[in-house]
Amino acid sequence: MMMCRKLLLYVAVANGLPAKAGNRAPEFYKVAEHLESEGIITKLMRSWVDRIKDVGNDANHDLPHIESDDAMDVATFTEQLLRLAYELPALEARVQTGDMTP
Repeated sequence: MMMCRKLLLYVAVANGLPAKAGNRAPEFYKVAEHLESEGIITKLMRSWVDRIKDVGNDANHDLPHIESDDAMDVATFTEQLLRLAYELPALEARVQTGDMTP
């Protein structure tokens, strides 16, 4: 959960969010807002991002028990988000240039 939370921060920074707010990383609500405003996530996806934030926060301060199904759900969501954030734009660029070679 913590890894998925950190990946969301990196995706937001890769899409224009400043990496630092003062001398710290941006607050997570700003990460989520930035991802949504940039179209990386939709309003429907926001509940997933908030869930990752909440469980990631708990994991930062304790070692909570996380059901394997919950962990797999979050990992699957994060995998799809990474595809949307990085693979889809690359595919779109290839379509725009007419380069459809694998």
